[in-house]
Amino acid sequence: MDNGNLFSFFRRITEIPRDSGDEKEIAEYLLSFAEERGLEAVTDEVHNVVIRKPGTSGYEEAPAVVLQSHSDMVYIKSDDSSHDYQSPLKVVEKDGFLSAEGTSLGADNGIGMAMTLAILDSADLSHPPLEALFTTDEETGMDGVSHLSPSWLKGRRMINLDSEWEGIYTIGCAGGVTPVLRRKAEWEDAPSDWQCFRLILRGLSGGHSGVEIDKGRGNAIRMLARVLYAAETRLGICVSTMSGGSKGNAIPDYGEAVLLVENADALKKLTEEFDTVFRDELSASDKNVRLSLEPWNREENCKVLTAEVLQDILMLLLNLPVNVQTMSMHLKDLVESSNNIGILRCDENELTVTCSIRSSVRSLKEMMCNQMAALAHGAHAEIGFSSDYPEWAFCEDSPLRDKAVELHKKIYGKEPEIISIHAGLECGFFKEKYPDMDMISTGPNLFDVHTPQEKLEIASAQRVYRWLIELLAELKD
Repeated sequence: MDNGNLFSFFRRITEIPRDSGDEKEIAEYLLSFAEERGLEAVTDEVHNVVIRKPGTSGYEEAPAVVLQSHSDMVYIKSDDSSHDYQSPLKVVEKDGFLSAEGTSLGADNGIGMAMTLAILDSADLSHPPLEALFTTDEETGMDGVSHLSPSWLKGRRMINLDSEWEGIYTIGCAGGVTPVLRRKAEWEDAPSDWQCFRLILRGLSGGHSGVEIDKGRGNAIRMLARVLYAAETRLGICVSTMSGGSKGNAIPDYGEAVLLVENADALKKLTEEFDTVFRDELSASDKNVRLSLEPWNREENCKVLTAEVLQDILMLLLNLPVNVQTMSMHLKDLVESSNNIGILRCDENELTVTCSIRSSVRSLKEMMCNQMAALAHGAHAEIGFSSDYPEWAFCEDSPLRDKAVELHKKIYGKEPEIISIHAGLECGFFKEKYPDMDMISTGPNLFDVHTPQEKLEIASAQRVYRWLIELLAELKD
């Protein structure tokens, strides 16, 4: 086993710019790699690449195995970094880890690519026929795999190398969809003698709306709606704008609104009341939460949302499903279905609410879509759905998983952890295109992915690579 070859390929990959949507050069490298070794390779219009290698002696008639990784990365650099995107990443080795100076490393999923290339390059490893698939645009919507022709793959056993935890094998993931609700904005003059304030909710933890949706963290948009509803029903406020969150798939950590009120003292008292309520409710998950009120300069000819529009948008924000909706009955502690209210925006023409539905059960995902459509109708709003991706449902019968688990116990001397994740993986698309595909997902320890602090544990990558080549050697039938 040549670990030097593994990391040589990884370092070569870091020399190629490959941010999502810019995979042409890495595809050309993969095609050149295959040509130099006399391997069959094809690509398509979105730069997906598959490289085929025959089985070694004694494995010629074995069923093919697909090694799958994605060729794009999330290119992020720190504020003080002078790195030019077109230049090779500056890889640093320190304390048993690889990182990149001032930028993300791209080990997600560059190390999976490197493992595959090292196996394709080998002359002394035993393995069945291989189909090495490199997909594009995984990080920004899985567009590569969604365009993949079902005729490309002959193998029905797949090892996805896009996980980030050694010793943990993923055997299922949630599907998802992005609902966007739009309510037309209608305006009227603000009462001439009312005072203007800015209401601010901050200090929440936020987080990933999939893997951290079960942490009990506060959703700033829902919380803001609670305050505005109380202020409107008890004090008769008017609202000129409201906003919260930044990404549909991130739990919103802030929210704010500019509002006008006749009784300023009563509004200050209500703000203090909810500040105390939120600190108490979220003392375990969001101990730094704060609700505050500050005077705000009132614009000339100040306009506010009509009472009907305000009631409609608050009805939506208070009734849209949020956080965990159902738990799996098959896998302990697995969130089955959830929704996140991720973005709230208000402009001159409309109010927009962006959500993120996830479920490992397709019928439950469809039910939540219908629920939102009904709510939108009741609030005189339009709704659209985008970025729909399929689930990878848990399968009780998986010979590939069984072999992987037995080999793990042999190498590591302990049981691995088997999980399904409440987030999306390309495996969902593969299961939809190839219903009889037997799959697992694994990978070495990665930390702080998608940030300039991203790092790869070298020894972990070596161990996972050893596990992978030994597993291939056992897949003779």
